[in-house]
Amino acid sequence: MGDGAGEAVMILGASTLLFRDRPLGREMFGELHAAGIESVELTDYHPGFAYDELATFERLRHDLAELSLHLNSLHIHRQRLDAAGDLETDLAASDAVVRATTLARYRGAVDVMAALGGGIIVTHDIAVPLPADAVHSPDADREYRARRTAFVANLRELAGYAAPRGVRIALENTSAGLAREPAGLVALVRDVAAANVGVVIDTGHRNLIGDPATAVRAVAGHLISLHIHDNAGVADEHLLPGRGVIDWRQVLTALRAVRYDGVFLYELTRPEDLPHLRANFEWLMHTAGRGRG
Repeated sequence: MGDGAGEAVMILGASTLLFRDRPLGREMFGELHAAGIESVELTDYHPGFAYDELATFERLRHDLAELSLHLNSLHIHRQRLDAAGDLETDLAASDAVVRATTLARYRGAVDVMAALGGGIIVTHDIAVPLPADAVHSPDADREYRARRTAFVANLRELAGYAAPRGVRIALENTSAGLAREPAGLVALVRDVAAANVGVVIDTGHRNLIGDPATAVRAVAGHLISLHIHDNAGVADEHLLPGRGVIDWRQVLTALRAVRYDGVFLYELTRPEDLPHLRANFEWLMHTAGRGRG
């Protein structure tokens, strides 16, 4: 979403996690639009969310279009994908049955995103264990190599299904597991070698174990989305930026340095924060010395 010349320009987005206890629909989208939100990420936590009801998502696509809201992404979760079956979803599975089940469920998520008009699906289902040099165990090393190999193969197959449907896949960093740290995500994305696979940096997750600005720089060239929120460095609080300890000037400087031109997407949990998002966004843009055009 760059301006075609000069600096890349971001637009303001928000996750519907703000309203996770309410069904997705036009009323919710209207509240986001009225608050000055330009782009949204849907989450599958909402009551009544069902991956096999594509007609519902086609209606939601129409609602978003009528309000001129851009759809950035859909954040999918293993427990929601597993809701309709007995087997657990595992993108790092090599077992034929689990693998087939997992890919079928993820294809269902891709179909939902396609029905919504295309965009990004975000996942942190990266169950790759620590390598041997971290746990000093040959058995652990074999498991690490097997699961990492399976993850890359499974994600590559999923990416092939998603690409012609206008869907990209973003791997999200978390505060646990080397494979989910920025360098590990970049290594996985490079091995998958699919143009529609990238990384989302979650600033709150990273702040629990490292520096968010450094994480942004580490994934340069692969960053396709953001989860923006703050905390005190102890718990995943999903606070409005400025209410925790993250150095937002450094984060915005890093985003400018890597020429990120995607959505500046807030992932907050308190509905009472919504009226403050527009002003907070403008404050952050000013903090980094950036304008909107």
